Amino acid sequence: MTVAIEAHRINPKLHRVLAEQIRRTGQLKDVEAYNREIQTLVRTYLESRRKEMRKVDLDAATFICVSAIEAIAYNTVLHGAEMLSEKMVRTLADETTRMVAGYLR
Repeated sequence: MTVAIEAHRINPKLHRVLAEQIRRTGQLKDVEAYNREIQTLVRTYLESRRKEMRKVDLDAATFICVSAIEAIAYNTVLHGAEMLSEKMVRTLADETTRMVAGYLR
């Protein structure tokens, strides 16, 4: 989660513009490829931790976890990430981790 927020914080204004332009131009191929790669990595991780989780459909769990983390990171940037303290970023990361871990238990 921290990595996702930090990646979005590098240049929040640019990130917002790019996100808007990608939607407008329909140039989603690269974004979709990146998203598939992230989904694959997370699913592989969840599969490796399967014994620690409740019985859950891994494809659905992967989608839910990745979507939740991305939504929080994106909304953090959208609503003023450049003004967030490092402590708040850590708090968001910790709380998001608790949310995802709670879902998987």
